[in-house]
Amino acid sequence: MFILPFLFSACALIDDDLSVCGEKIVTDYQLQLQTELSLQLQTELVTETEVPVRNALQKWLNPIFTETAKDVDLRFFSTETDELQYRIKEIINDNRKSYTFQLPKDDYIHLGIANIADNNHLRIKEGDHGTTMELDMPSKSELSSLNTGVFTARKLMSIGDTSASFDIHLYMVTCAIAIVIDTTRCDSLVSMRSTIFGAASSFRMYDSLYVYDRDYRVMMDEVEVEMNDPMLAPRRAPGKSLAQYVLMAGSTFPTADNRPWSVEVRTTLTGNRITTTRLTIGQPVQAGTLRILRAHVDGQGGVQPDEGQEVGASVELDWKDGGEHEIDI
Repeated sequence: MFILPFLFSACALIDDDLSVCGEKIVTDYQLQLQTELSLQLQTELVTETEVPVRNALQKWLNPIFTETAKDVDLRFFSTETDELQYRIKEIINDNRKSYTFQLPKDDYIHLGIANIADNNHLRIKEGDHGTTMELDMPSKSELSSLNTGVFTARKLMSIGDTSASFDIHLYMVTCAIAIVIDTTRCDSLVSMRSTIFGAASSFRMYDSLYVYDRDYRVMMDEVEVEMNDPMLAPRRAPGKSLAQYVLMAGSTFPTADNRPWSVEVRTTLTGNRITTTRLTIGQPVQAGTLRILRAHVDGQGGVQPDEGQEVGASVELDWKDGGEHEIDI
């Protein structure tokens, strides 16, 4: 959570000429991100062999769950006309920033965004009016993982004749999902890839509402895990070097509260044998959180969730033998 206190000193204006107001509105930004990410990683990845997995995931997540705002896009709209009255857009690379600007006496809705400039997919739509402003995913069937965590704020502000002070909180509107897969039970495993299904397609900032009107998949990144213990050295299969654990991670919008979401894992075995597993999860992934799934690969390349997880698995084999087998677990 980013915390941005706004310190305003406002005066009444008799017309639209801001120069008649001798006192400026001073905005003092103090940005701070509070997260339990490190605690969650230490709680869920605790064994000695999982420490390298935890370290690799922490490194991958650093640009997502960051403590620094690289950029800000801060907009102030008149609540009467819904039109944009003032905007600050700047690269700051900092956790503290101060601005000085003037605003007429009025009621405003403030919508703010941090870490959006370099995001590989999310874009601002309808940003000239507060009630229509939203963050939107591209209309594509397949997307790569988001490369930045995005934070937003919504605050009603009343600027009158006396000084006013506002505390603005920026909350993370994206999330992260990781799957840790034990490969030791499948000697013929060559490679694997995974994708996320069921994330939101857009976020309406004025209503703080996620929209689920498009289906698309998010490709998860394979995160390199360095196993320092010689006993855990990578096992080599034709064309691929796989360690004891394969770590996949992806960042996207949250999943819906009222419907399941899923991760699909596609494994390739020697002889071009392909197994596709759909892991279905009922519990949603909320904004600002990390969800870690635990699984292992069986002898046929199916990915089975570890015990203690409320995850369903549907496995389909395509081994180029003239027939298909579908196994529901």
